[in-house]
Amino acid sequence: MSLVRQLEEQLAPLGLTLGRLCLLYALQQHGSPALPSELGDDLAVTRANISGLLRGLERDGMVLRALDQADRRRVLVYFTPAGEDILNQAWPIYETTVSAMLQPLTTDEQMTLLRLLHKLNASQSAVNDD
Repeated sequence: MSLVRQLEEQLAPLGLTLGRLCLLYALQQHGSPALPSELGDDLAVTRANISGLLRGLERDGMVLRALDQADRRRVLVYFTPAGEDILNQAWPIYETTVSAMLQPLTTDEQMTLLRLLHKLNASQSAVNDD
């Protein structure tokens, strides 16, 4: 079974998909509040994808979108207590599932994989900054 499918199955009882989890994590890492465009940039997804994810998370009470009082043309995304609680429940599931998938690798192989992923991330960030 693929890692994504395993994660989706384990996150479903919490009302999450992998995309929703990633958005909640990005919001936490960015610091609430955040602009939807900032979250989209962090996740490298389209505005339409971010809008759909936010719509579902807002419907389920995990985030709140509100007009920026300093600039009413902008919408800010806020964590709700329910969203923070769900992220706190879901993150250990994510870590355990990913760790289990990496078990066949030796410690050296895991470190090599991490270095390569960081290198890919750095090169992607450089491309996005151009």
